[in-house]
Amino acid sequence: MGEISKDIYINSSMSSNRIAVIENEQLVELYIDYPNHTKMVGNIYNGLVQNIIPGIEAAFIDINSDVNAFLPLSELENDENYKNFSFDDDDDDKNKKGKENKKVNKKSNLKIGDEILVQVVKEPFHGKGARITTDISIPGALIVIIPNQNYVGISRKISDKYERRRLRKMIESFKPKDFGVIIRTTAQGKNEEVLKEELDTLTNQWKSCIRKTKSKKAPKLVHEDGSMSFRVIRDLFDRDVDNIYVDSKSIYASICNYVKKINPNNLEKINFYNKKKPIYNIHNIEEQISKSLNKKVWLKSGGHLAIDHTEAMSVIDVNSGRYIGKKDHEE
Repeated sequence: MGEISKDIYINSSMSSNRIAVIENEQLVELYIDYPNHTKMVGNIYNGLVQNIIPGIEAAFIDINSDVNAFLPLSELENDENYKNFSFDDDDDDKNKKGKENKKVNKKSNLKIGDEILVQVVKEPFHGKGARITTDISIPGALIVIIPNQNYVGISRKISDKYERRRLRKMIESFKPKDFGVIIRTTAQGKNEEVLKEELDTLTNQWKSCIRKTKSKKAPKLVHEDGSMSFRVIRDLFDRDVDNIYVDSKSIYASICNYVKKINPNNLEKINFYNKKKPIYNIHNIEEQISKSLNKKVWLKSGGHLAIDHTEAMSVIDVNSGRYIGKKDHEE
């Protein structure tokens, strides 16, 4: 197999901003940002405990939304969240010494009427409230901070042991004690000045959250995550991306300003698209979007998938359709 080419195409219109991730001319991811639809994922709220249901091990929290948010108590401080990160330089799974700090068991202490700081991990859907967590993190392009912890984790994608050691030592030299830090893959090769600047920005955002919880009564939004375009650049624009094409001057300028601070070498990958032909006509992106949103998806064999969303799950039915070959239908 040859090398995978990966590009991001951003199309802006009056009604929405669409971000398409294309690998070898195939649409693999699509994000849509509607200006008039408020996104909640990543936002931090000072919530108010409305109800605790022992039978389903959950609490319902008022976060100033139409429906109370859902907090699964069994997931509080879930170690699964850390499976993609290494906590020591030799990458030994059994030795997560940096993460062995004692945590308060919030589950047993929670009472109706309590104020609680939570972060949205899933948007409200079909009349159900947002899904939230108490495992709060504030992401940057190079690092993620986790307040009230004290460890340094490193993305497992950074395979070089010496680079992991360099980054860990550097972060530990200026990291405040009351913050955990996750070092993202994009931090590879970065110097102390750039990393320290981002750490300061993120810790200041957290301090602003705390000030708001003291000055504003719950339930209240205390930290709002960036726009979809900003989040996609922050979370997806890594060394695997060859080019970004943008058909909006303002979005192009804001991406350039952001990348200039974090990684000026990537500026040459950002392209302003100003041709008459619509940007999503390239690689038939528009057509690929239409096909991918259909309930029926045809397969090369002649069979097809029928995809439907129910309230509880997405259902995929596999049909043999036009397939009349000699191979086993199941296969």
